[in-house]
Amino acid sequence: MLAFMSIKGFEGRDQMLKLQERVLQAEEERINGAETFSIDQARERLRERLEIR
Repeated sequence: MLAFMSIKGFEGRDQMLKLQERVLQAEEERINGAETFSIDQARERLRERLEIR
């Protein structure tokens, strides 16, 4: 029996897979010693970037 997925369902699945890929990449970078930031540091950096624009 074939199962069909709606376009909306397919797009949601595709977005979830892309997000999972990004999370796994970030985790790999963290394990390999990439610089990490606390939530407060990340918020401050975001505020700084938004003020520039």
